[in-house]
Amino acid sequence: MSLRAKFFVVLALLGLTLAVNVALSIWSIRFLERELAWPLRSAQPVLSGLHQIKRLGEQQSSELGIGRFAIGDPGRSPVAGSETTEIAPEVIATELEVLAALDRMQTVESLRLRSGVSTTENLRARSEEIMQLAQQWGEDPHEQRYRLLVSRIEARHELIERIEGRIIEDTRLANDYGQRLRVMMYSIIGVSVLGAIFIGAFTVVLLRRWVLEPVEQLREGALRFGRGDFDHTIGIATSDELGQLGEEFNHMASLIISMQDERVERERLAAMGEMAQRTVHNLRTPLAGIRALAETTQRELSDNPELCDIQSRIIQTVDRFEGWLQGMLRVSSPLRLHLRAYKPIELVRGVIESHRSAASSRSVRLILEAGAAGDSGIERCVGDPDQLEHAMTALLSNAIDYAPSGTDITISLGAADGYWTARVEDHGPGIPSELHESVFRPYFTTRKGGTGIGLALVKRIIDQHRGSITIESPLKGVSEPGTAFCVCLPCDLAPDDPE
Repeated sequence: MSLRAKFFVVLALLGLTLAVNVALSIWSIRFLERELAWPLRSAQPVLSGLHQIKRLGEQQSSELGIGRFAIGDPGRSPVAGSETTEIAPEVIATELEVLAALDRMQTVESLRLRSGVSTTENLRARSEEIMQLAQQWGEDPHEQRYRLLVSRIEARHELIERIEGRIIEDTRLANDYGQRLRVMMYSIIGVSVLGAIFIGAFTVVLLRRWVLEPVEQLREGALRFGRGDFDHTIGIATSDELGQLGEEFNHMASLIISMQDERVERERLAAMGEMAQRTVHNLRTPLAGIRALAETTQRELSDNPELCDIQSRIIQTVDRFEGWLQGMLRVSSPLRLHLRAYKPIELVRGVIESHRSAASSRSVRLILEAGAAGDSGIERCVGDPDQLEHAMTALLSNAIDYAPSGTDITISLGAADGYWTARVEDHGPGIPSELHESVFRPYFTTRKGGTGIGLALVKRIIDQHRGSITIESPLKGVSEPGTAFCVCLPCDLAPDDPE
């Protein structure tokens, strides 16, 4: 995931959290307000209608004189006489208002929920009965009808009071439900707030892990690089832009180290080359004079075999010294390859034959194990056989110098995947692991009287051929002493390969 995508994820999380919290808060407040106000709003029109009917019933009671006249007393109750004809129409008119009030109540949506269908129908039936009884009492006033009319009005009054009590109780229960609902809403808001806090904390952790810590590592790495500590590495284990930048920092540090080492090596080689050229120039003239004098003396003393042999050894020594001087110049000067076809088996066999006498003088036996080297796969290779011969000569000479008397030196050849290999193994004292790289440096040697030129020249020749050379010492882990130089070279070094 890229850094930009991570920022978008963080922003999306924050925006989503904010939007969810705002939406939940607004919805919760409106829902709570609506739910708490609904019981009162739904009960109010019903209670108003019932109160109107109740008031009209009290008016009828007042008109009938309930509570003022004694029922059964003809002189005190409006059962007969002129009052009946005046009261009955008033009771009927009031009852018509009750029926009109009931009609209006039926238009209220919450009526059935608050009072019930049967209750409203019962009220209407009672009102119609009261009106019918009032009409009958007005036409034929009797105390029995009066009593029945009064009892129906009182029964309706009691029914209305029961309905009001039930609605009030329902409203109280609804209020209790509203209290519980309010607690639930507060809980939801609290959970949403806790969720927002958690997401915010998680976002901070992600920002710290994805951004702050990598940036801090980059800053620390830049400071270390600025102080010249190029061995410091930045360990950002991500694949985003910051991780790629950390890899570039590490790559840059390795390049700087490599360039510094290369520059130091070039300066050292240049200094050694200049010194070697001056040394060779200063030594060649006297060496040439010594060799010429030895040849002249050898011709003049041809009749003295002992002196002739001494002069021959002088000439051979001068030639070896001249070869050493040439090797010194080759190490400190650019190496050019002259590519042509060669056969590895013939090249190695020729080097072995030229060293058999030297190996025999030290009681060392040379063994060639051709293996796959005789296969048609490496019958013809392309490279510089002269330079490769120098390299193999240096490896074999080094092995002969270190091999104990009476031991074997094994030269093994092989081939695989377009490469041919050579392994020169001896049973000498071995090379410590910490010196495996140092022995290929020019003029580095651990042997008394050594020059440090041979292995350095071998490394340069193999590198120019795009090959590799490794050291195995001690042999077979730690069980046996000895050293093996393993060379791997391409079978076909194209002429247009860079040198």
